[in-house]
Order: sequence, then C-alpha cells, then structure tokens
Amino acid sequence: MTFCIFKKLHVISDEERYGQISILGIIGHAFSTIGKLLLYKYCYSSFLLEPLNLKKIRATFWRWMGCKVGKDVLIGHSVSLDYGNTELITIEDKVIITNCCILLCHRRDMTNYQKGDVAYDLPYIHKPIILRRGCQIGMGSIIMPGVEIGEGAIIGARSVVTHNVPAWAIAVGSPAKVIKELK
Repeated sequence: MTFCIFKKLHVISDEERYGQISILGIIGHAFSTIGKLLLYKYCYSSFLLEPLNLKKIRATFWRWMGCKVGKDVLIGHSVSLDYGNTELITIEDKVIITNCCILLCHRRDMTNYQKGDVAYDLPYIHKPIILRRGCQIGMGSIIMPGVEIGEGAIIGARSVVTHNVPAWAIAVGSPAKVIKELK
C-alpha cells in the first residue's frame, strides 16, 4: 500500500527494492539519502576547507556514504556517484578515479520499451559497480551499472564503460573498447 502511494507520487519506483517498505522505512531512507547527499555535495564541489579536501579524504567520505572503499584510494574533485545506491559501489585498494567521472548504479530498463511507451514509467535496473585493485579511471569517464573493471586496468579519458574490462587492459572510447592488453 505504502509503495503504491509513493510510486504514484514518483518518490520511489522500484518494486523489487521497495515493494514492502513502510512509512517509517520511507522516512528513514529519505534521511539516509539526505545525509549521503550532503557528504556527496562536499566531496563534489567543496570550497570550505578545500586545502584539506585531499583525494584520500574523499575516499573516507565515500565510505561514510556506504561505498565499500579499500586502502589508498584516490578520488579527484567533481566525481559523481550514485549516492542513492552507494551500497552497490565497491572500490578495491589503490584505485585512482580522476576528476569529473560519473559512477552510475541504476538506469532505466529498456528491455521491453516500444513505440508509444512513456520512458518516464519504465522501471529501474540496479546493478553494482566493481573497481578492482589498482585500476585507473580517466578524467570525465562514465562507468555504467553492472560494470567490473579488472585489476590494473586503465580507462581512457572521456570513456563510457558499458561492459566489463579485463584485468591489465587499456580501454578507451564511447562505448569503451579494449585497445591493448598489458603483459
């Protein structure tokens, strides 16, 4: 019942995740998301204490938001993450995410989309993102839901990663394609 009401108000739409949610659950989820949003806003475009906003501090804040973040992770400025789905993001040790990247854990399900349908009414797909040890994400890249980037892999600047990238490979482009596998 609660889900149906909030779905009609376009507050939530994913029945698989929120089908049995209560009013208190919605309130708790809202406050949790607001808290994550505030941390995200600080990490994204902080001007307060900017000299102290080092790349490693951003990684700590991402942990506080619910991401699984390893040791010695560096996160550049203006990196967007899917702050409503932070529990789906795993970043292993020594990963570098450069400035202006986007990590998305949800997208519209276009599987059954047909002429005449309204995209606004399509359900969402939620999938995890995994960045394996030592991988590097180039400036302005977009990592789509369900992607795993292998250990030591390098993603070129402005790439859109829609599929998994194997370990020790270099992938570039939109959509990103592996151009070299390292020995």
